[in-house]
Amino acid sequence: MKTTTFIIAGLMVASYLTAQTTTPMDTTFRYNNRTVAINEKNDEINVTIYRHGKQGDTIKNEKIYEGIFMDGKEIERRFENNFEISIPGIFKPKEKYLSSQSHWAGFGIGFSNLPEGLNFDGELSSLLNLSRSLQYNLNIGEASCQFGKSSWKGIVGFGIQFNSIHLQTNKAITIENYRSVISTTEAGQEYNKSRLHYTYLTFPFLMETNYPLGKNTYFFINGGIVAKVKTASSSKIWYNEEGKERKHQMPGELNIRPITFDFLVQAGIDNFGFFASYSPLNAFLNGKGPKGNQATIGLQLYF
Repeated sequence: MKTTTFIIAGLMVASYLTAQTTTPMDTTFRYNNRTVAINEKNDEINVTIYRHGKQGDTIKNEKIYEGIFMDGKEIERRFENNFEISIPGIFKPKEKYLSSQSHWAGFGIGFSNLPEGLNFDGELSSLLNLSRSLQYNLNIGEASCQFGKSSWKGIVGFGIQFNSIHLQTNKAITIENYRSVISTTEAGQEYNKSRLHYTYLTFPFLMETNYPLGKNTYFFINGGIVAKVKTASSSKIWYNEEGKERKHQMPGELNIRPITFDFLVQAGIDNFGFFASYSPLNAFLNGKGPKGNQATIGLQLYF
């Protein structure tokens, strides 16, 4: 309750400073076992709250609240032991939506390939319809931790990755003797489309740094690994029968690797960027399917 009261008091102070038209002000004062630092610069007001140590000394690398207010917009963050929980800004009113401070949560789409290692003429890669083979990223939540006073931070989170891999119309993934194999139709009996689909829960472990480009604009880059846990997979074909298009799902376990990981690199400006990912592990279990390491490049909009 004390913390909530204090935050409200800090926001009241910020509102008071916003109303001033005189020269910028920097103010620091203590309230109970907290210290408030208020800084105003270039029409931007920053309200930061620090927790005091047992001896009464301020431990400034353990900030518990930070609010940035400017032009009727705001960013608010709460920290626990220097650990930041970010709520996607997309859920805030438009007038309160500002650039993200870390970059994972968001929605992205990219083109995928399944080369054999780095051989893009491999068995699977040469059979794909690359213009329709897509990866969709719905990254739902994130948390970040600043490393001291440096510009680097660590990011963790979770999300869902949907993979829709389209094969040439005379090919399909089928099951033979408990193995996933590539089958070929006879000439004149091609499918309307043939698709391999698999979905993962994703858990990133990333490092990020930002570089300011101007007022309220910055370039970011981050990278790391993304652990993935499979939730579903299927191989389906669409074909015509009696003048109607019908769909058939191939029976059997596809042997898609249940646990895997990607290397991921992201970069961009503010809340828009690109990503590139590569899985060093075969998409199928060893000896249970064709060889292919998923590689994807695409665009991402961050919440």
